[in-house]
Amino acid sequence: MRILSIIPNKYALNVLNNKNQVDYPKNQTLSLSAPLPADTVSFGRLARNAEPLRRLMAYDIPDMYSGKVVIDPKVLEDFYEKHVFSRNIKNIVKTIVKYENSLHTVEKQFFNIVKNMAKTNPYYKLEDVVRKIAPEHNSKLLEVQRPIFEEISELAQEMPPEQYKEFNNLMNVINQKLNRKPVQLPFSAKEFQYKLQRIADEVAQKNNPNERDIMRRIIALSKQMPEKSLDEFVALKDIKSKVKRNKKVKNQRNLIRKRAEILTDIEVNVSGTSLTNNQELIRLLSQTRSKIYNIPLVVPFNRKSFIYELRKITDTLDNTKLAHRLVQKAVKLPTSHENLSAFIMKCVEYSSDKIGYNMIDGSRGSIDHLIPYVKNGKDSLENYGISSAYYNSERAERSMVQQLKKYPKAYINCQKQVDRLIELCNNGTFKKVNLSKHYIINFVRRMYNLSPKEHRLELNIDKLK
Repeated sequence: MRILSIIPNKYALNVLNNKNQVDYPKNQTLSLSAPLPADTVSFGRLARNAEPLRRLMAYDIPDMYSGKVVIDPKVLEDFYEKHVFSRNIKNIVKTIVKYENSLHTVEKQFFNIVKNMAKTNPYYKLEDVVRKIAPEHNSKLLEVQRPIFEEISELAQEMPPEQYKEFNNLMNVINQKLNRKPVQLPFSAKEFQYKLQRIADEVAQKNNPNERDIMRRIIALSKQMPEKSLDEFVALKDIKSKVKRNKKVKNQRNLIRKRAEILTDIEVNVSGTSLTNNQELIRLLSQTRSKIYNIPLVVPFNRKSFIYELRKITDTLDNTKLAHRLVQKAVKLPTSHENLSAFIMKCVEYSSDKIGYNMIDGSRGSIDHLIPYVKNGKDSLENYGISSAYYNSERAERSMVQQLKKYPKAYINCQKQVDRLIELCNNGTFKKVNLSKHYIINFVRRMYNLSPKEHRLELNIDKLK
């Protein structure tokens, strides 16, 4: 397949008005992109019986994988309540600078940009910063993405004609997204529910029971959304019978009406509440209505969505080696956690609150199941460790053996965490948070047993009183 020329986005976002704020194009369509694999963290299921460890996160606990001090989750809650990320960047820098060393590499690079811009444009908002630098970073990101897409397209030529046609259709949509052209996207009930849940996870971090209740209600409503029927995949032009064509048209109209009615119920639940200030939620509802009615949208490229759509094609290939090679090529596309330009382009249509959340959240302390919950790991203190939200989410179902092989520095950083825990235990902090010193002993024993047999993780606790 010939790759269409990928033109840098034609952002008019670096033009400032006389109030030193960014002037945004009035006709630009905003949309909420799907989260990337390791860019955001889901908190839909909280670890039970872990409250002592959560309280301990206020005492500078090193992440067991990176060694960086995790940020107390209550700090992030406080930022929400005080709308810290909605302020001008001069004030944001003053608030965040003390947590700078806890930020991961890309997020810290972005914070350095914010700090430098605060010297010359102190009254910018975070969204002004992102959109000001978006054109430059869009070009940089395309330079990395383009050769990967070319490799994928060249490899795809080995596909059978049917799958290759699907791949061409997918790449045409991808090129439209990369060039900021409107695309007509099919509605997916599962995708809608997934995105609602991601927003609900973020809302859950706020100390607002009313918003959490509303999100639960609208997620329950979303589950009534009918998913695609087999009938939807058959084009009208392929149906020769007039009776069957008319029946299909009627079914499509009924399906659209049902989806639209449920979406309206969801919008009614949101209206008049503080959730109307949640820009990501409002964008999602607006975008979903456009999908239901087949209205073209300007939607940014999303790595995770592309890999998902590509896998739908490769899963039908008899040549499993080719399928694996194609997906492995796609996985090489940069993520927002490892590439600054990808981070910035992910945030380009986000609100300042969402941008600030993305900058900080990966460094937030979280409860990591030493034996993953999905692999029968228990919800109990002896199965818990403290890690940053990023590494916890990125690990997913990976075993501790695999995790230690992927992050060998964890051998050093686990000892850093244990040393800090011993210090807190010895000075009486453990008693304050209602935690026994046996937690440390059990953690050390469990990590030894879960580590590779050829390279055991032996943690020293000689200083524990």
